[in-house]
Amino acid sequence: MRGMMKTASVRRYLSDLGSGSRLERLAALSLVLIGALSLTTNGQCPPSKSTTNASDSLLLRSFVVPLTVVEEFFPDITSEATSEQNSTAVGNHTNTRSVIYANRDSSKKVTISVDQYESSSEASSAYNQAVEKSRIPGFKPVAVPNVGDEAFAGTVTRGSETHVGLGALAGKLIVGVTLAGYDATPDNITKLGALARKEAVAARTALASGRDH
Repeated sequence: MRGMMKTASVRRYLSDLGSGSRLERLAALSLVLIGALSLTTNGQCPPSKSTTNASDSLLLRSFVVPLTVVEEFFPDITSEATSEQNSTAVGNHTNTRSVIYANRDSSKKVTISVDQYESSSEASSAYNQAVEKSRIPGFKPVAVPNVGDEAFAGTVTRGSETHVGLGALAGKLIVGVTLAGYDATPDNITKLGALARKEAVAARTALASGRDH
């Protein structure tokens, strides 16, 4: 049943590109692609409108895999650029963290985010909200690997830069991994999925430890 609901959601966003200004639709897509469209050249994410809760806390660093794990899949990534709250988190989240990794000249980036919710139902509602808000022209869905309870992935190109993003529901968490500056090749998408699976395991393990911030 859940698979049928997810398929229906994908069909809806493909058939209905939504309304509103182009900037509003781009902002909506960033919720699914974990801020990919709002990344600037220096690797920072500007705050998202009405998505950051005043009571938010920063999740422990252990919720996001370290640089060494990212390098396993994308060896040209050499440093951690930023680590902060995820300003593009959607729904009634409680704690978040977003980490941006980059290569030497910041022409390529890997962004990993984790958003925590009070319950699995809250997380599921936020996940579905993000999927529904992803209806913008130019977004192309890609085959989703087995990550978490549900997963959603796609690509979009802005100017000469391509973004490939994946969002996954994992119990009380929403995990996201986004590539910027990488082509949407089958190999890169496979590596994106493999990295996302490792991240989902790390985030769930950190949550199970009983500490989040």
